[in-house]
Amino acid sequence: MANPATTVCTKDTWVKVADSITTGQIKIIDFAPDKYLETYRVEDDPAPTDDTDAAPLNVASIIFFSDPVDIYVKAIGAAGKVRLDNN
Repeated sequence: MANPATTVCTKDTWVKVADSITTGQIKIIDFAPDKYLETYRVEDDPAPTDDTDAAPLNVASIIFFSDPVDIYVKAIGAAGKVRLDNN
């Protein structure tokens, strides 16, 4: 199992927090933002440009896909930080 990785999330910007993964968990470790959004893209597809297919990230999110994906998180209202526990 890999060590957890933390990612600083720039305010109101989509940030890639996981690259080419199938399983793991994203955990919020900085609660300064008003909220966080998360979404995914098929491995190596372009980053999201809007919030159309985003879902709220509440404290933690389980990742489980059969094919590799890239995970993106957006901190709303303030910069934040999340941790990826990758199995």
